[in-house]
Amino acid sequence: MSSKRPHEDDTISAVKKLKRTSSATFIQLSADALIAQKRAEIAAKIAAINSSRGATNTLSSAPSTVVSRVGVTIPPVMSDDLARRVAEAKRKVAEVQNKAALKDNPYLRITKKPGPDAGPQGVGLLMAAHPLLLDTTSPAPQSKKERYKPMQPKFASIKANTRNAPTLPLTIPAVPIEVKANPYSSAIASASNKDNDFDGLPKERTGRTFRFNPKGKYVALGEQMRQVAKLEGLKQRIADSAKKAGLDSEFEVAEKNIRRGAPPEIEWWDATLLPSKNYGDIEKGFSACNIRNPGSPITIYVQHPIPIPGHGDKNKATLKPLMLTKKEQKKMRKQRRQAELQDKRDRIRMGLMPPDPPKVRLSNLMKVLTSDAVQDPTKVEARVRREVAMRKHQHEKMNVERKLTDEQRREKTENKKLEEERKGLFGAVFRIKMLSDVSHRFKVRKNAEQMSLTGLCLFNPNFNLIYVEGAPKFIRQYKRLMLHRIQWTEASRPRAEENIEIDNEEHEAGKGDGKGLLPDEGLLSLEDNRCDLIWEGEIGDRAFRSFKPKSCPTDASARESLGAKLAGHWDVAKNWRPTDEELY
Repeated sequence: MSSKRPHEDDTISAVKKLKRTSSATFIQLSADALIAQKRAEIAAKIAAINSSRGATNTLSSAPSTVVSRVGVTIPPVMSDDLARRVAEAKRKVAEVQNKAALKDNPYLRITKKPGPDAGPQGVGLLMAAHPLLLDTTSPAPQSKKERYKPMQPKFASIKANTRNAPTLPLTIPAVPIEVKANPYSSAIASASNKDNDFDGLPKERTGRTFRFNPKGKYVALGEQMRQVAKLEGLKQRIADSAKKAGLDSEFEVAEKNIRRGAPPEIEWWDATLLPSKNYGDIEKGFSACNIRNPGSPITIYVQHPIPIPGHGDKNKATLKPLMLTKKEQKKMRKQRRQAELQDKRDRIRMGLMPPDPPKVRLSNLMKVLTSDAVQDPTKVEARVRREVAMRKHQHEKMNVERKLTDEQRREKTENKKLEEERKGLFGAVFRIKMLSDVSHRFKVRKNAEQMSLTGLCLFNPNFNLIYVEGAPKFIRQYKRLMLHRIQWTEASRPRAEENIEIDNEEHEAGKGDGKGLLPDEGLLSLEDNRCDLIWEGEIGDRAFRSFKPKSCPTDASARESLGAKLAGHWDVAKNWRPTDEELY
């Protein structure tokens, strides 16, 4: 069979052509009629505007009917009163339809177009609120049970009920949406920021540049901080001395009278560059200043500052000499003495030194003085004994001359202590449960004095606190004394009754008898006595000038004795709990 369609009849094709022609003609007539209608509406609006201005002649000249080119008659334009009524009727119909729709679906809100008094419209922060947020209708009264129930939708939520759900004949007018550019875009933010009233638009971001600190900035800040610290320390020392002397009120009045002086007319670093010692020379130009002259302090040479050793250089470990064994030490001594003896012999041979007299002893008398010893043995023996005694006396005299005196020995010891102290200062705090034994008190005080340690020993009914400060070597030795050498649970042997004198502040100030006697608590049991190291570390400067014991019956007096900087050690020691006690 052929797949071609059968030939259509000529009558059918003629009918199709007629339909196409008629439809094209109808479309053309409809378009001409629509153009004519729009023109009539525009003419009616122009006439209404002219009539409001009192132009009566314009109304008479306005056409009542419009006839299009194709012969379609356009009805005349409605009057203002009739148009107003029609608009009012349409508005009421729309309100009735909206109320009916809202009754069935409370989630649907149809808002009016914004009027002239509406808020700003747009995108971003300039956009108006959502219509659901502007709903000000009062909710329907609900019962107490229905108040906390979830809101049920007014439309079908199941597919089975969707078929029977009534359709709402509601037509929502389409609101035209204006598409605007994004105001947060960095490309157009800078251009639109000037024309737009929105102040939150971001500005165009610019890159940051490096900011280098000027030379000597932190050096000047450090120097300023050191000056302030030095001034505060000086004020504190003056206040302490005035407090001891009873001049607190006079010191406060004098401190209020201190005023900072006026700045100098010229700084010291500029004085050598200005001939008249005044900054007015700068206005005359650099030729008038002492900059490029032969006598100018500015030269081609570089002045290097004196290097100041840092704080960490004190603690650097020095290389110790090589330790030799006993055999190596004897060998080195023998070689050194041989070299010295050979040098002495060479000098005697060259005549630079006289030869030593023969060393005659009773054992080698006959070998050295052969003929003389035979002729008069008694005389030779007496002479040899005198020489032996003279040599012994000379040897002892030389030893005495080389021996250090008591003063030099003490000075040497103090120098060694100062050398150890230059390596840094360390402090340590010990907590002793009971310090009633006389022997324990003596060891604590005497060892601190011998090691040049300063600090304080506080006696309290609850516990005793010892604070010491000094060189790191002596702090280590004192720590070994307190934690290992002293047997705190063993009492000393009985001695005669004696009292220990404790210097207090009245004794230092020269008031009273200066003797505070501690009661003899030797009868207390030392079975549970112990000594604990509470704290140790490096400090900047000494807080006390000597080691002194002091009785402090209250916590306030103990904190006052320690001072503001060390008062925290008392609180730490008071709340201290040993590790073995924490387990229980």
